Parts: sequence; C-alpha cells; structure tokens
Amino acid sequence: MTSAIQGWRERIEAHHEQTRRMQGDVVYQDMWSSLAEAFRDDPQRTDDPVVNLVASWLSPESTVLDVGGGAGRYALPLALHCKEVTVLDPSPSMLESLQRSMDEAGIANVNKVLEGWDKASVEKHDVVLCANVVYGVAEIEPWVRKLADCASQRVAIVLYMDAPLSRMSPIWNAVHEEKRIDMPALPELLPVLWEMGIYPNVDMAPPAGGTRTMPTMDAAVAMARHFLYIAPGSDKDRKLQEVAGDFVVETPKGVAMKDASERPQGVVWWRV
Repeated sequence: MTSAIQGWRERIEAHHEQTRRMQGDVVYQDMWSSLAEAFRDDPQRTDDPVVNLVASWLSPESTVLDVGGGAGRYALPLALHCKEVTVLDPSPSMLESLQRSMDEAGIANVNKVLEGWDKASVEKHDVVLCANVVYGVAEIEPWVRKLADCASQRVAIVLYMDAPLSRMSPIWNAVHEEKRIDMPALPELLPVLWEMGIYPNVDMAPPAGGTRTMPTMDAAVAMARHFLYIAPGSDKDRKLQEVAGDFVVETPKGVAMKDASERPQGVVWWRV
C-alpha cells in the first residue's frame, strides 16, 4: 500500500515530469517576474480570515517567519501586530514587489531573505507560516519538519482545497492534448501530516466573494501562455488563441475562467 508521503511525492514528480516534457525551450529564470504585482494586497485589510486567525496568536513581541511569503500578502498585515516578520522567498521579483508595498505602507519591521526553503538557514521564530507554497514540494516531510524546527510556538500551512493552477488544467488539456496531472492540495496534506505524527487543527476560510479576473482577453491569454509554457507565435500559441474563448466568460470586472469561483482554503496549524 502506498503511503501518503510517497503518494504525495509521486504525484508531484509526475506533474513536474509532464511539465518538463511540454515546456520545451520555455524556461523561466524567475517564474513570477511578470506576475508578482498581482500578489500584493492591502496591509490594512481587516476582512481576511487567514490574517485574522494568525494575528490572534501574536503579541507586540512576537516574531513571524513567512516561508515563500512573496509580495507580502500575509507578512505585511501581520507585521502590524508583532515585533518582526521575516519573509523568505526565492523570487527576486516577489521581494521587489514586497519592498514597494513596504515603502508605500510605511512598514519597516519586515526582513527580506532571497533564498529557497531547502537551502535557508534561519533562526527560530514564534510562528512559522507557509501559505500556498507546498503544492509543488515533492519532498514534503523534510520541508514540514524544517518548518516545525524553526517555530517556537506554532506552525501554520495555508492551502486551498485544490491547487490554484488546477484552474488552468482544462486549457492545458485542450492545447497540449494531454490530461493535466494536478498537484495535491489540502485533502492530500492531512494524511501526510498524520503519517508524520502531526495531528493539526484545521480552520477553514469561506471562499472569497466573486471570481478572479483579468482586465482583457489578451491579458488572460498571456497568463495562460505563461502557465502552460507556450512560446509566443508557436503552433500551440495559435491553438491557445483559438480555444481561449471556450474557457472564459466576460464579467463586469473583466475576463474570468468559467466555473472559476474562489475555492475554500484552510489554515492547517499546530503547536510545537
């Protein structure tokens, strides 16, 4: 019988192998270079259930480590509730967006570390947060063990019921003519943690209102091209532009994927 950890690893390895076969010469030095600005958010918002839950654990003397914290969607509002936040991320463009948000908001108690989690060496923090990152982590057990080793109070892993990129799978299937192997998400993580002897709390956040949109069809096609590893002007690019209209719908706010309403997400957390 396949263990949960082995099943997680095999599914992600199959996903990555499929990606390598389809991407050809399309390789990104920084996957998020053209998308980082979309991950910025208002540090002053008060209606984010993830922020509110994690903030409830903090005091003015608390420290937070945000692993894969990107442009600071969670780090910046949490910085308003604690002594210091450290954002660790391997994407230069994400950290550049984070710095812009810090400057605009006048938030100075956030440290930036340009590094991947597997290579990082960091001090213990009271709370270690890892939000919407583990979908593509094949070696999940050492990743999670390291999160726990760096926490003195709590670990929190945030992820959706299904991997966000699975929204692109119907277009992938049409353009690449091969069924996409989706990455695992929250339902698959829980058995992994149980197998590791970790029995976490799970706080579910309701789906946010509405759907994510792009301002124009051209912008939507550009995003699909990016995540499907399609070279502009290629045969597959022409195929993408032919079929794109079958997968999107015009809304008052822009172009959205059909049946792409926000998914529920969970905060999986435990004390250490």
